[in-house]
Amino acid sequence: MTSYATNITPYAAPPRDRTGPVLALVGGSIAAFIALILIASSAALLYVGHDKTHDGYYTSATHTYSTPTRALTTDNVDVNGVPSWLNASDHLGRLRIDPQGTGAFVGIARTSDVNAYLDGVAHDQVNDVDFDPFKLDTTRRAGEGRPAMPAAQRFWVASSTGGRALDWKVRSGDWSVVMMNADGSANVAVAAKAGVKVPLIGTLGWALAIPGALLGIGSIALIAIGARGMSRSRQAA
Repeated sequence: MTSYATNITPYAAPPRDRTGPVLALVGGSIAAFIALILIASSAALLYVGHDKTHDGYYTSATHTYSTPTRALTTDNVDVNGVPSWLNASDHLGRLRIDPQGTGAFVGIARTSDVNAYLDGVAHDQVNDVDFDPFKLDTTRRAGEGRPAMPAAQRFWVASSTGGRALDWKVRSGDWSVVMMNADGSANVAVAAKAGVKVPLIGTLGWALAIPGALLGIGSIALIAIGARGMSRSRQAA
C-alpha cells in the first residue's frame, strides 16, 4: 500500500528587501528639508528685493548722527576677498548718504587714511547702528588736535558738501565713513538718510529658488518611491 506525506510545508516567498525603500524615504526627507530652507531663503531675498525705491535703493528714514566731538566715523567696513569681476562692476552695490542740511561734510576713504587724518583728534567711532529705535553704539577716541578742513583733503574716494548726496560704488578694501562739520569744529549733528543698492539680492534669490524647486520635486519623487516600496513589502509579508 502506497503512503503519501500529509504534512507538506507550503512554499514561502523570501521577504522583500526594504533597504531601497528605506533609503529612498530617508533621502527624500533630507532633500525636502534642504529644499524648504532654499525656498524660504529665496522668498525672503525676493521679498527684500522688491522693498526698495524706484531707483533701486533701500533707504532709511532721516536720522540725526551726532557727537560732541569733531568727527563721527564708522568702524572699518571690510570689503575683501571678492572676485575681480564683482569688484569691477556694480554687483557689490552702492552706498548713498543724503544729508538734509548744508553745513555738514560726509566722506568715505580708506580706513588707514582716516585714522591718520584724525590721529590726535577727538572723535567717536560707530560700532553699531540700530534703526528701530534709532541708536548709535560708539567708542570715544580722545584727542586735543584740530583737524584740517575735511573738504581740502585728497584721500576721499567720495564726499559730500553743501547738502549734496554722496553716492559711492562699493569697492574691495577697508573703508570708513566720516561725518564732520564742514569747518572741522566740534558738536557734529548731521541729519541724513542712508541707502544701499545691492543688485545681487534679487539674483541670489532666483539662484536659490530654482535648485530649491528642483530639489523639492526630486524629494517628492523619492518619498513616493520609498512609500510604494514599503507598502509592497508589507503586502508580501
